[in-house]
Amino acid sequence: MIRSSGLATLVGLAACLLAPATAQAQDEILLRVTPEVGWLSAEHSKRVTAGGGSSESATTASGPTFAVNPSIGLRRRFLGPLLAGLELEGVIASQGKIEGTIEPTPNGQPHDVWPGEWDLRDRFGVGGNVLLGFNAGGGAAQGYVFGGIRRMWSEVATSGVNPENGERGERREQRARWPTTVGIGFLLDMGWLVDVRFGYARSVTEWTQEIPDVLLDYGYSASGVTLSAGIGLPR
Repeated sequence: MIRSSGLATLVGLAACLLAPATAQAQDEILLRVTPEVGWLSAEHSKRVTAGGGSSESATTASGPTFAVNPSIGLRRRFLGPLLAGLELEGVIASQGKIEGTIEPTPNGQPHDVWPGEWDLRDRFGVGGNVLLGFNAGGGAAQGYVFGGIRRMWSEVATSGVNPENGERGERREQRARWPTTVGIGFLLDMGWLVDVRFGYARSVTEWTQEIPDVLLDYGYSASGVTLSAGIGLPR
């Protein structure tokens, strides 16, 4: 599975980056609390299979996201300018959510998709990142690239309105979301350590619900950009 492969890759890279090195290596532990703002685009798809046929509809919605990420990381400096690191982070998301409306497929068939509202809201999560950086000048600023994966506990909802009688039904449940992230960052030593990052993340969540004579396939794909600025303890 994609998420299992991502976790295995992350652990493998961390083991290589943080393996014992020469006496010239310098280790440091970085604790930080990071406000994070972003813009998330989500697509919700619904496929109905019934009566020997199927219909599918999908719509996209976007909105801002806000979170606070406490983290702890181990960073190792090699030969002066080189930097490698591994960190674990928590994610405490705000109460905001992405909302949209599924468009109907009014074909007069038992497998029609009914119109209905949907939403996606992150609640909290955990994750890990691997970092690799270089500072040719040896100054107070150090640039790096990073990649990682998060396990988000997300609340998803989808609904439908029966066109024959106007009756509305809704399914709301908690689902796992596994965003993979890549990005760039800058570590500034200003007495206190300032860690600024820009990242891109993407996830796909799918599942199937079976009710008498009907098969429902749901999907939520989400992608977005984030900007964060963390403050760490001084060296």
